[in-house]
Amino acid sequence: MSSACVELLLQRAATLGLALLLCACSGGQDAPQDRIRASIGALQQAVQDGSLKQAAGYLHPNYQDKSHANKAAALRSLFAYLRRHDAIHLFVRITSIEVAQQQQTAQAVAYVAMAGVPVASVETLVSVEADLYRFELQLEEYDGSWIVRRADWQRADVRALLPH
Repeated sequence: MSSACVELLLQRAATLGLALLLCACSGGQDAPQDRIRASIGALQQAVQDGSLKQAAGYLHPNYQDKSHANKAAALRSLFAYLRRHDAIHLFVRITSIEVAQQQQTAQAVAYVAMAGVPVASVETLVSVEADLYRFELQLEEYDGSWIVRRADWQRADVRALLPH
């Protein structure tokens, strides 16, 4: 192999290495909306996995909602729900995320379908018997992660997710 080829390969390897380094270092620089989506996705996975302990990590220590006075009460309800169902599959569609100017609090709207079988799309959701809810979430950045401070929900119609 000629020295010109070796030099070109070294330059490309150095460029690739630099690109990988920049990607690795920018992990903490993700937009708040991306980090919020990732947290909601991780909470979804924790519930589907039946992991109460992991799900608890995505609820603020002072969590409350209209049905639960505190985080412990919400986790007891989640525990009961997990015990009643053999398989839980969640289909989550986040329709909006608004981050406050100081970027420590946010509001998000998510539609969550709960089914006994996997739901891959809105089209699949139409044919599956699933409970669909519209969640209004208040999130807070806490110890470097976005977690749910409050959740209000109501039943929703699948037509809310269909293209207009």
